[in-house]
Amino acid sequence: MAYEIDQSGKVEDTNKLTVVAYANGKIKSVKIGSSEKQKLLAAMRILDYPKHNYVYKIFAALIYFLLADESVDFVVIDREYTGHEESITGVLTQLLNKNCKNIPTIRFGNVGKSSPAHKAALDVFRGKKEADFVVSAKEVLGLLYGRQKKTVGDLPPREDNP
Repeated sequence: MAYEIDQSGKVEDTNKLTVVAYANGKIKSVKIGSSEKQKLLAAMRILDYPKHNYVYKIFAALIYFLLADESVDFVVIDREYTGHEESITGVLTQLLNKNCKNIPTIRFGNVGKSSPAHKAALDVFRGKKEADFVVSAKEVLGLLYGRQKKTVGDLPPREDNP
């Protein structure tokens, strides 16, 4: 059975939380709060400068956190970032491979409003339900950059910041 994945609250909207949920007969959700996203984006601007694909990396990392403990063969991810599906797939595949996880077939499509994944993400976003787990900026940075990189609090300001 395919895992459908949907998001409520865009990663780049740093004044709101982001929730990513899946449904495939069971439902699971992960969220990251707005202040954690702000810390995360600030750190990634330093670590990945001058690249600007932070949002897609974070989205892929949130999907990884959902799928890491699952045995997944097929995933349908809602088209949240049209034109960047290849980047998202690449980061997600790299994370799964690096952590010795099964790499499913990944497709992008319209996960409609009738999908249980959409309802699950929206319910957590609106505060009607609790997320299955909450991730911090430090956890996402650890996943994306490994232990050799500094934590958010240890990062110096970027030289070209006014």
